Amino acid sequence: MQKSKLSVGRLKSLRIGILFMAGSICLTAFGQERPGRPAQPPRPAARPQARPAPRPNVQPARPPQQQHPVQRPSVRPSQPQRPPGNNRPPGNNRPPENNRPPGNNRPPENNRPPGNTRPPGNTRPPGNGRPPGNTRPPGTRPPNYRPPSRPRPPVNHRPPGWKPNRPAYTRPPHNWNGHHFYTYHRYYSHPYQPYVFGPSWHPLGFFLGAVAATATIVAINDMQYRYDAGVFYAPSNGGYQVVAPPFGAIVPGYPPEAVSMQVGGDVYYYFGGTFYTPVENGFQVVRAPAGAIVYNLPDGCTQVQAGDITYLQYNGDYYQPIQFNGQPAYEVVNMEGQ
Repeated sequence: MQKSKLSVGRLKSLRIGILFMAGSICLTAFGQERPGRPAQPPRPAARPQARPAPRPNVQPARPPQQQHPVQRPSVRPSQPQRPPGNNRPPGNNRPPENNRPPGNNRPPENNRPPGNTRPPGNTRPPGNGRPPGNTRPPGTRPPNYRPPSRPRPPVNHRPPGWKPNRPAYTRPPHNWNGHHFYTYHRYYSHPYQPYVFGPSWHPLGFFLGAVAATATIVAINDMQYRYDAGVFYAPSNGGYQVVAPPFGAIVPGYPPEAVSMQVGGDVYYYFGGTFYTPVENGFQVVRAPAGAIVYNLPDGCTQVQAGDITYLQYNGDYYQPIQFNGQPAYEVVNMEGQ
């Protein structure tokens, strides 16, 4: 009887221990399921006097991480299962390489128009369609034809009719508008300032009601002029007007203020833009001799722009501004050409 009582008491103690263990396990599971609160570790159950039962291998729950408003399912959706490898059509079921259209089935290179079937190079029109050189009509210029260059004006130039003692031009001429302008000196630009050649001298266009009684009548080219102190007058509107000296007119004498010079061995007298040369019965008005140098030009000159050189023209003659003996001067230009 005592042994049975003792065994009944042990059984009771064992039941009580099992109940405590089950309760602790339920509390632990309940704490893990509640979100937002860290699960508390289970309290140790009271040890029964009887032999302790083996503890279950339960690890204490870790505090869960901060939960987001939307909880993600703990179980990831399973990926769709792929058919097993054995279900795929085997590699031998693929169309074999030999079933593809073989390379030999392509149009062979020999079927393409071969390069030799193109028109040969000799059959193309030479020169990109231009007629060949040999097909040019006769009489045309040859392939290496160059148009003849225009003859350059000579440098050592002596104009026709010049005397042998007159020096030739050694400077190349200035070419402009088909004309060749020869000078001995280079161009030197300086302002044109009309010069007054004395109180009895008047410029072109000047009008007088009457001329001096000492004026000389000069008849030339069916025209009668009055000449006085190096100025020529022509009748106009009941009076007389200064005009350009007519070439070839012969006067009894040159003005006393005239400047004498030699050009090509000939003697000339210059006054008021006019050149005189001595003749048998007086002094004849002539054109300005090329190469003559004067320091003053009268009023009435016209400026002619010939490229980068500005010439002065008076009574049909051209003067180039130069520097002579350190002073501004003018050289009479020898103009040739059209």
